[in-house]
Amino acid sequence: MRERAKLGMALFLLSEAVFFFMLIAAFVYFRDVRTTSENLRLGTSAFYTACLLVSSFTMWRAVATESRTWLFATIALGGVFLFGQASEYLRLFQQNITISQGLFGTTFFTLTGLHGLHVLAGILLLAATLAMSARPITVGTVALYWYFVDAVGMAIFSVVYLWTFL
Repeated sequence: MRERAKLGMALFLLSEAVFFFMLIAAFVYFRDVRTTSENLRLGTSAFYTACLLVSSFTMWRAVATESRTWLFATIALGGVFLFGQASEYLRLFQQNITISQGLFGTTFFTLTGLHGLHVLAGILLLAATLAMSARPITVGTVALYWYFVDAVGMAIFSVVYLWTFL
């Protein structure tokens, strides 16, 4: 059962990888470095992205130790990331930058918004895992999803922020 669950998750993540690759490619193709650099904050985003990266460590510890505490820590760090994303969106909305504002807004909000939705889904999966007494098969399968979401977050941060500012 464990291997079937992981295989199913791996196949699902493969399709998600193609999906995110296309979104990142669209952002790169339509990217406007000047607009991006004028409106995004590297330092703030780096902090929240680091929280997401650290959540991979806490997820790994949750799998290794079968500890609910590490699952709670992973959920909390994912929540901090979503808070940071919401804060950035609010700041951009206050500057009248929206999804319908132009190519920057469309590609940025689509790419980061769908990633944020995946983080939220991961948090809900982790919460469901906690409610089911954190069975090893469930934790291991959800961990694959969480690691994927973190990896996509690192790719988005690298392309959207680092490539723009460095």
